[in-house]
Amino acid sequence: MDEKEVLTRFKNGHLDRAQVAALLTGAGTGTGPVVLTLPEPSAAEAAAEAVGVAAAEPVSGGRPDAAPAAAAGAVAVVGMAGRYPGAPDLAAFWRQARDGHDTASAPPPGRPGEELGHYLERVQDFDPEFFGIDPHEAALIDPQERLFLETAWEALEDAGCTGGRLDALTAADGTPRSVGVFTGAGPGDYALLAARTWSRERPRPMPRGGQWSLPNRLSALLGLTGPSQSVDTAESSVLVALHLALAALHRGECAAALVGGARLLLHPSSRYPGAGEGVGALLLKPLARALADGDGIHCLVRGSAVGHTAPGPTAPGPGRGSRSAGVRTERAERAERAGGPASAAAPAPAAPAGRVLREALRAAGVGGMAGVVREGAEAVRGLVGEAGAATGVAALTRAALQLGHRVPAPGAGRAPGRYPEGEGHGPRRICVGVRGAGGVEAEVVLEEYLPGAAESPHLPERAAVGPELFLLSAPTPAHLAATARRFADLLGGTGPVPPLDRLARGLRTGRAAMDCRFAAVVGDTGELLGALEEFVRDGAPCADLRGGGADPLGLGDVPETDGYLAALWQAGHLHQLRGLWLSGLDVDWAALEPAGGGAAGAALPASAFLRVPLWLGGEEGPA
Repeated sequence: MDEKEVLTRFKNGHLDRAQVAALLTGAGTGTGPVVLTLPEPSAAEAAAEAVGVAAAEPVSGGRPDAAPAAAAGAVAVVGMAGRYPGAPDLAAFWRQARDGHDTASAPPPGRPGEELGHYLERVQDFDPEFFGIDPHEAALIDPQERLFLETAWEALEDAGCTGGRLDALTAADGTPRSVGVFTGAGPGDYALLAARTWSRERPRPMPRGGQWSLPNRLSALLGLTGPSQSVDTAESSVLVALHLALAALHRGECAAALVGGARLLLHPSSRYPGAGEGVGALLLKPLARALADGDGIHCLVRGSAVGHTAPGPTAPGPGRGSRSAGVRTERAERAERAGGPASAAAPAPAAPAGRVLREALRAAGVGGMAGVVREGAEAVRGLVGEAGAATGVAALTRAALQLGHRVPAPGAGRAPGRYPEGEGHGPRRICVGVRGAGGVEAEVVLEEYLPGAAESPHLPERAAVGPELFLLSAPTPAHLAATARRFADLLGGTGPVPPLDRLARGLRTGRAAMDCRFAAVVGDTGELLGALEEFVRDGAPCADLRGGGADPLGLGDVPETDGYLAALWQAGHLHQLRGLWLSGLDVDWAALEPAGGGAAGAALPASAFLRVPLWLGGEEGPA
């Protein structure tokens, strides 16, 4: 195994630091080869892959043996975003969850009907210019898909993964942007609305039907090269999608995975009392890769399982009344409970749903439910109602926020308050389980991330500690000014402000370089606030590369440029680097920053969207 392959496997999370050190230095190897243990799919996954179908029995999302194996396959949630009723972002959603708020309301103005439900506002609004989509084409895209595009982008930005760090997520063969997209979506109400106005006499363009477009469009727009697939198992769709994402990560099919879903109530037939809407997304990485990249970690995914909870043997169906099938099912459940061969004295069979839960706990390396909080669709009923495919992503997000804030939200049998502190308290775990209307149940075990001293990334500084180079970019000057206003509000507000070095580093390495650019060399956050306020207030010109003319000296085509940029960086010549970047030279900041130089712990505002109403036939659409 050569050095390039070793580093590639390390980046993809297949090797830890000790294994890399042993391979690169030859330490401890003697004269024989180094034996590496890579994550492998479980036997059930391998069987399912061989026949091309999902197994009927629960399939664990990780290796179902002991805890060390589960730890080796841990996956980190490094980015999250969402939009839920009464909560335009996750900060508002967390306040609602923490306070036990119920979001039920009448439909927003402009939507027909009086059903009390859980609704999003302005679902017809979208920013096509940000994504480079023609407005007429955007009007034909299902609003569920449009909302997911914006939310997925915000999740990638939350992870600091829309610029060079996205390119650095490579497959085993070196293909960049190896990110899988796994989604669940609600019914195609938008196509139903369009069908009401179509006729042979007056044909009109129609929205594309099918849920395949939800992940595929995102993959196409961002050039993502991992698997891209949609799942429909009703309420459990997003949890099943996450289960598939874990399997893809363990098999090395992608270096990271974006999981999410959306549901809107656009057609009158979809609305009923208690129905709800929502959209959310989470970005997953192998834990080893997340630590190497210096990512902020919301929580860990320890394991998952999926299975179908079938009706009892008396339900109608060919062969359903088979005595032998019933006996075998009972024996299997008795053996599972007893940990060995079935006994005639075993108690009555447990509910079939318990099988999936036990498989998820086993995949996570957890011996039982002791110390594990279990939450399901009922935990988010007051927040999103009966939200179909959005139910699972809302439940996952609520659980991840509890673990990240270390504050339990109110739920069955417990009141809000802080988790206990001190020695003897291991990581907290929440098992999120949702059963779809058709019987497909999925269970996902999340765990609080407790960083160890050895895992803290070492960030060597430049030759001299001093000013920082702050960069912002956007597709248009209006977008740039709106995003600059968000950062000015952060710096001038009453909330916590990230340290200047983390803020600047996160923007340099984690955000995409777009055509309209603002840059400033500043010594502290006060100076940065002044520069941003002046830019927004006076409308100072920005570097606008939309008309061409980027990189007029052609430095990007010269191989010696990388060394020149590195020398400027090490010497602290930030004004010169600022000028080059504003001229359109795309700088690989991730290569200049120290290894692991992410923006862990720096919560940065998302890029601003300038939304406009887009609906069928140019109509205003629902509110």
